[in-house]
Amino acid sequence: MISKIGGQYNLDALNGKKSRKNVYYDNNANKSDEADFSSFAVHLSKYNAELKNIPDVREDLVANLKTQVESGNYVPPLDKLASSLIIAGMLDNV
Repeated sequence: MISKIGGQYNLDALNGKKSRKNVYYDNNANKSDEADFSSFAVHLSKYNAELKNIPDVREDLVANLKTQVESGNYVPPLDKLASSLIIAGMLDNV
């Protein structure tokens, strides 16, 4: 049977030897662990959880645009297209 091991064993990185630290725990302590988070961190966590529920692709929008393209009725906003091409450096600003 394996008996209880007292203390912690660590590897001494410089010497490559194992060393033993004696660690004593006070079992009579009535303290509890706690953490305090800022209100910003709490809100950030809530928003992050909500963002995980939003789909990456808006299927309704994609289906609508696909129908317009297939039927030949899709007309892209040319001013936005031109701006995007200028920003990307694919079109000279005329």
